[in-house]
Amino acid sequence: MSSLSELQQQIAQAEAKVNELREKLAQQKNSERTQAIASAKELIQNFQLSATELGLSQKPVATRKAKAPQDKRSAVAAKYRDPISGKTWTGRGKTPAWLAANIAAGHSKQDYLIK
Repeated sequence: MSSLSELQQQIAQAEAKVNELREKLAQQKNSERTQAIASAKELIQNFQLSATELGLSQKPVATRKAKAPQDKRSAVAAKYRDPISGKTWTGRGKTPAWLAANIAAGHSKQDYLIK
């Protein structure tokens, strides 16, 4: 049976081999990467490719500021009007403060209909 110190020595040797292999793989990968970059640069130069054509840059600013999304809702005519301020409301969405206050004061929505 192996002693503790012999096993620790074997572990240290194995770890050294693992580190050596990792370093070799990293160097090989780095070499392949360098070759790939050189090949890519050569192709780019030969075919005069731009970063945009390769999908590496954003579209020009003028193109990027494309149309704002169109509001698909149609405009609706005002249905209610405040006779004091002249403010209007279409009857859609949250009831405006001026109308809510008048309803709370005892008036009817019908009183503010635009005729």
